[in-house]
Amino acid sequence: MASESRKRSQARDRAAAAYAEEQAKARRKRQYLIGGLVVIVIAAAVGIGIGVQHHVNQTNSSAANGPLVFPSGTVDSGLAIPFGSDQNAKVTLTIYEDFRCPFCKEAESMFNPIYTADADAGKIVVKYHIVNLIDQNSGGTGSIQAGNAAACAQNVGNAKFKAYHDILYANQPDESDDAFSSNSLLISYAKQVSGLDGSTFESCVNSGRYQPWVVKNYNALNTAESGNVSTPDYLINGTRYNLTSQSASVQQAAFTAALNKAISAAG
Repeated sequence: MASESRKRSQARDRAAAAYAEEQAKARRKRQYLIGGLVVIVIAAAVGIGIGVQHHVNQTNSSAANGPLVFPSGTVDSGLAIPFGSDQNAKVTLTIYEDFRCPFCKEAESMFNPIYTADADAGKIVVKYHIVNLIDQNSGGTGSIQAGNAAACAQNVGNAKFKAYHDILYANQPDESDDAFSSNSLLISYAKQVSGLDGSTFESCVNSGRYQPWVVKNYNALNTAESGNVSTPDYLINGTRYNLTSQSASVQQAAFTAALNKAISAAG
């Protein structure tokens, strides 16, 4: 009897620990979903917070405030990088993302194989908008520098961009680690993409040429979401696709169904 009681107690403890972990994860996710509000609260509590101060430094840097230049092949007023064998496909998957955002990586791990297959088959066109949300909220420059590097890869070629895009997520550091602020690290990843590593890509990354473009995308998302910026943001033909806390397999099935429905409706 005592042994059974201990087992029940241990089971309750495990359940309580799992619940506490899930709640902590939900709290962290809500912090990103409310975007800049987190920074405002911190600033009110402690004066000029690190995130706010770093945001000022970053957006006033020479690179981030340089001339707005669009990567080659961009669409939608130059803000989106398209991907797919048919860039005039009737179904558009729009993705707003930040290479430092852990929830973006989580979504990519589930959905990237699905939408990439559809894009390669010409069923959809994917339009990537790269933003610097985590820099804005938490300080650092990894978001804007990784976004700039991805834009530099696009200048070399669209296939190079997609491959480099996926490599950045595969090597994403912990959200508290601003490792992507190192241009030398970002340049080293180009060695994993055939034909990307070279002086053209390297000089582009070091120049920060496309940092204003990343900021422009952030500002566009900020306007669209009335100041409550969140990533990732997926839209299928302009309609937001809502991620859930369900298992990966359930979410993948739902995402596939949503894309197939849009593809079928488009004829």
